[in-house]
Amino acid sequence: MFMLAKRLLIPAAMLLPLACSREAISSGGGATAQTTGGEAGGGAPTQTTGGGAPAQTTGGEAGGGAPTQTTGGETGDDALIVPEDLTLMAVPGGNGVLNVIALTLRKGPTNTELYAALRNDGDAHACSAAVSVELYDKSQQSLAAGINGLLTQHFYRLMDGSGAIAACVGPGDVTMAAVLDLPSDIVIEDVGYVVYRCPYFALDVVPIDGLTISQVKAVTGDAGTAYTGTLLNGFDVTVSTPSATVFSVNRVGRPLGVAIARSTAPIPPGGSWAFETNVVDTPGPDQAAYPAGAFATQ
Repeated sequence: MFMLAKRLLIPAAMLLPLACSREAISSGGGATAQTTGGEAGGGAPTQTTGGGAPAQTTGGEAGGGAPTQTTGGETGDDALIVPEDLTLMAVPGGNGVLNVIALTLRKGPTNTELYAALRNDGDAHACSAAVSVELYDKSQQSLAAGINGLLTQHFYRLMDGSGAIAACVGPGDVTMAAVLDLPSDIVIEDVGYVVYRCPYFALDVVPIDGLTISQVKAVTGDAGTAYTGTLLNGFDVTVSTPSATVFSVNRVGRPLGVAIARSTAPIPPGGSWAFETNVVDTPGPDQAAYPAGAFATQ
């Protein structure tokens, strides 16, 4: 298994920590280039423009650590990994404090989809974080690769005197990501391995009030299950392009699907937005919600 990870080819864009400009800070971790607020989606190994750390920051990505390997064990509705015989491997030194704790690989309506939950098992804050994945078949031949940002529920201010705000995955936090555009012709049963790495900035930060989501409820209709809730702006500036990303999860926290709500109406400081997402076709007994948005510094 170590040889598999060692020979993994990582596109150059995946090797760099992800950042955004100080003039348009995303209030959610790591959106793809097609989005503005750290929502789940995309997945192609292209430039990522969301996240929370300013481009001027020189934190660099955290490395170190031995390669880890996880295989499915639990079965049925409580499985942490699906397919249950899938093997997960972290690229040696490219994982830092973030570890995949649950993963779903499935066929979506148009493409193959991957949903991952990761936990910060270290002492550092992982800011503007992303996860890149490569799929291999059981004979260790590469099938596909993708990347997307990791979402966060917590926000911080950099301690360098700049006043910049970062969206970070703190120690002990669980984060999620969705890669929704893997090739549609992948045969799920042929996939034997998922190899992953997590670029991010390790920054000195202090926690602040930011965006929060509350009162999330599942609403099931003829088209599927949507989610309603309230997004509150705890920043002292107006937030534009707010969004809410809600993952349906099973009883042990494995993400099953994702739904997103977006708005073009700005939210003033202390204001809120009552949202309703699109639908998921794989609802679960619980959900995990992540806020995002952007604002311009004066």
